[in-house]
Amino acid sequence: MKPTAAHHVRSRRERTWWAVSAVLAATGIVALLLAWPTADPKSVVLSSTAANVAAQPSSTTTVARSAPLARSAPLARSVPMWLAVPSIGINIAVGRLGLTPNGQVMVPATAHTVGWYVHGPTPGQLGSSVILGHVDSYLGPGVFFELKRLVAGNRINVTLADGAVVSFRVNRVEQYSKTSFPDRLVYGPHGTRALQLVTCGGTFDHATGSYESNIVVFSTLISSTKPRSHR
Repeated sequence: MKPTAAHHVRSRRERTWWAVSAVLAATGIVALLLAWPTADPKSVVLSSTAANVAAQPSSTTTVARSAPLARSAPLARSVPMWLAVPSIGINIAVGRLGLTPNGQVMVPATAHTVGWYVHGPTPGQLGSSVILGHVDSYLGPGVFFELKRLVAGNRINVTLADGAVVSFRVNRVEQYSKTSFPDRLVYGPHGTRALQLVTCGGTFDHATGSYESNIVVFSTLISSTKPRSHR
């Protein structure tokens, strides 16, 4: 999908978003592909396609909104190294995910790893930062198996490469059908410093070997520590 005149790009970050969106749209896959590791012959592909970016969620967790740090000093770009979600016991290193040659979003290598989408802002920068993980595999629960249990007010902490720690407050948890995944809402800039956590969820279709929906946790930056000083 190409931007119209009403969606004039005013920043480098927005230009990056539209460029990525155009690449994905050209391949017919404007969203994320969550798959179990293809190196395993028993793997099953879990895909999602954003056919309608304006779609409403199929289910919603009621939330209390938090005030973003919209007017604080901008954070330097620094890649995420560690993700902690204390309320559901997540404490894990963060990898990096780009695009495959055919324009699909790459996926974590195993069900017990997570990855940050490198074509978006780093956590704490203006825009939507996205970290993806698997809900499970044929071997059992994955790192994001309990993601759907998060509620408004839960804390998410990300340690960056420069030593800064950025903290986010969960605003809401949504479930979207993979046939109407809102890629622009999840990946696009909205004037806030947001972090989205994404996994599969909903009903498992045994005929296709995939889940019918995606779970998305939306959160907003509430605090950040200073980077380490280098002497």
